[in-house]
Amino acid sequence: MKRYLFFSLVLSALLVALTGCSLFETAPVPTLDENLIQTYAAQTVTARQTLSALETMVGVLTNQPPTSQPSAESSATPRPPTMTPIATNTVVSLPTNTPTATPVPQTPTPETPCLWAAFVKDVSVPDGTSYAPGNKFTKTWRLQNKGTCTWTSGYDLVFVSGDSMGGAASVPFAGDVLPGQTVDLSINLTAPTSTGSYTGYYQLRTNTGTLFGTGFGGGTKFYVKITVAVATLTDMNIANQYCSATWTSSTGAVACPSSSYDFTNGSVVVVKPPKLEGGYTDDEPAIVMVPSNGTGGEISGRFPAITVKSGAHFTALTGFMDGYTNGNVMFMLNYSADGGADQNLKTWTKTYDKTFVRIDIDLTSLAGKKVQFVLKVLNNGGSSTDDVAFWLAPKFTGQ
Repeated sequence: MKRYLFFSLVLSALLVALTGCSLFETAPVPTLDENLIQTYAAQTVTARQTLSALETMVGVLTNQPPTSQPSAESSATPRPPTMTPIATNTVVSLPTNTPTATPVPQTPTPETPCLWAAFVKDVSVPDGTSYAPGNKFTKTWRLQNKGTCTWTSGYDLVFVSGDSMGGAASVPFAGDVLPGQTVDLSINLTAPTSTGSYTGYYQLRTNTGTLFGTGFGGGTKFYVKITVAVATLTDMNIANQYCSATWTSSTGAVACPSSSYDFTNGSVVVVKPPKLEGGYTDDEPAIVMVPSNGTGGEISGRFPAITVKSGAHFTALTGFMDGYTNGNVMFMLNYSADGGADQNLKTWTKTYDKTFVRIDIDLTSLAGKKVQFVLKVLNNGGSSTDDVAFWLAPKFTGQ
């Protein structure tokens, strides 16, 4: 027993001696590069930010809050977030960083100028209207006062450049034109004697001499533009070509078209559709003629020559425009064949009685001749009051 105990003690001492040098020796600590440590730290931060962003996105897509991040001291292993599948064809809008819009500076609205005219329409003589050499006509514009100042009776319509065509240098306003109102301005002109195209430019002038026109600020001129050509009758319904005729009265040349019914000097216009005596309205155009006033007052239109064909006729319906109850005139259809003196084909008298006179004249006797036809209306009794007479649908048939 003693021997066994001694042997055990010796064996234990030997083992202690053999292991003593390493049993309590501290393991060497590895030396890390400082740059490598900083790299590991940056990667760790980046990984945590990426994980956080991923969880936020998953939360947006699945409507679940992001999984809480473990603290730096926590040793628990984080579980991956539970993801809910997104339905097929579902459009998901992700939040984006919207840049702040740069404010756009507002352009101030310009103030309405004091003097400003706006062109509305050509009341008469559309651009390019053709006239025979020497024919007289009246040009009428309709303008609107678009400015803030009233146009007074001291203002004028003035010719400024181009072809004056025998017109006045200026025409005064008949009255005031308030802002927003329209006015018809007319000037009497004469077609030049040479063929070609002619244009006259006009503006308005204030009582202090300031010129202005159309366009914003009034800097644009308005104009009349015609063509002068040797007159030919190409439309046998002569109401469609009535200004190809030369119009005269006992007081001189008559403008075509006239600006209004003129009971002093005579006038001619075409009305469509016309309201005839008795209230009847027709869809055909009517040449409306007013003779000049006084004894021997008349008006006539001489049309370009045509070569009459065999079997040709002249037809028309005549009477007074509705409401002119005191009308009393003599109608005449005259002609000049091959340059000869005027001859009468037919004459008839008409008063306002709510009836019409229809004419149909056979022109066979003039076949083969070059003929100028003349429409003529004379007042009866020396007064032209209410003598507003019409030729409805005057035409040559069989031509």
